[in-house]
Amino acid sequence: MPKILVIYDSRTGNTEKLAEAVAKGARKVSGVEVVLKKAREVTPKDLAEAAAYAFGSPSHFSIMSGEMLTMFTNIYPHRQEVAGKPACVFTTGAGSQVTALENMDRILGNFNPKWIKPGIAVDGTPKAKDLEQAEKLGEKLAKAATAE
Repeated sequence: MPKILVIYDSRTGNTEKLAEAVAKGARKVSGVEVVLKKAREVTPKDLAEAAAYAFGSPSHFSIMSGEMLTMFTNIYPHRQEVAGKPACVFTTGAGSQVTALENMDRILGNFNPKWIKPGIAVDGTPKAKDLEQAEKLGEKLAKAATAE
């Protein structure tokens, strides 16, 4: 059973809401297991066991959070585990979330994933339409994982 790993950092709960919506969408696809995990808890074993990934972060000064950057730095030696597997990104923020999304995109690109785009950048608290978009992203990710 393919495992979808939704990795996120959240301080105010906004990014966590999006992560939960991505996970909800992924669960709409039968035959997948979905795991939500905070960035600081991710291990190389988690990467190896997953078939697809969603990475979410709040925007801090137009970049991803320190927790996310640390996680990417820590898992970089294990980037071959992510290579070729479906992955997407999402962010929340107050005006600079698009730039943070682009930064995550660039860093994750070093892992050579199979991109599931577009990512999602939400201004402030996710609204119903944002959560719906996140669910669609999660479903698209899970479908890509089951097509592998």
